[in-house]
Parts: sequence; structure tokens; C-alpha cells
Amino acid sequence: MSAIAKSIEKRVAISLAVSRYLRSADRFQEASGDFTCACKSLRKQLGSDQRFVVQVDFKHYLVTSDNDGNFDIEAIQSL
Repeated sequence: MSAIAKSIEKRVAISLAVSRYLRSADRFQEASGDFTCACKSLRKQLGSDQRFVVQVDFKHYLVTSDNDGNFDIEAIQSL
């Protein structure tokens, strides 16, 4: 393979990698924004100092919250 062909191949590979990175960064920013909104909404709905089980999509989760607005959601096997 000639030096020119290798150079072109390398530039194309870099261009594809940059393109993939930029698309991923856009998706990451969108997902990060969705996650932040979901956390704010959950904190607002939960209140403080709670502990209960919820079922979502046929799975059970233990939800706990404290007086500082922190929460934890842990998957549990069964009731």
C-alpha cells in the first residue's frame, strides 16, 4: 500500500472516530439531562425519611430516602 493510500485511510479512520465520538457525546448530554430531571422529580415526590417497595416492569425495588434529600433504589429478588 502506498504512503498516500495509508494517509487517506488514516484520515478516514480518524474522521469516522471523531464522528462517532460527537454522536455519542450528544446522546450522553441528552441522557444526562434526562437523568438529572428524573432525579429532581423523584426527590420532589419522595419527601424525606421513607422506606418502601415498588414494582416496576415486574421487578421489585427497595426505595429509601433520608432527611437530606438523598435516595437509594435497590433491586430486590422478591417480597
